[in-house]
Amino acid sequence: MRTQSMPRMLTIVDAAKYFPGLNSSAIRRLLRSGEIPCRKIGVKYLVRPEEIENWIRGDNNEQITEGVQ
Repeated sequence: MRTQSMPRMLTIVDAAKYFPGLNSSAIRRLLRSGEIPCRKIGVKYLVRPEEIENWIRGDNNEQITEGVQ
């Protein structure tokens, strides 16, 4: 799924653009719940595209979301 032009970290809005099967609300919910690991900087969630790809493939390794309170 990943292309050479994909950034290393994505905002929720950007992630929804790269993964059209997921809308921004669904991605936000997955990040907040810890199902997809992310970083939270201020009010923004940042996620690596590989983490979303792993979730889509079903590679759930019980990872804890970083920086989410």
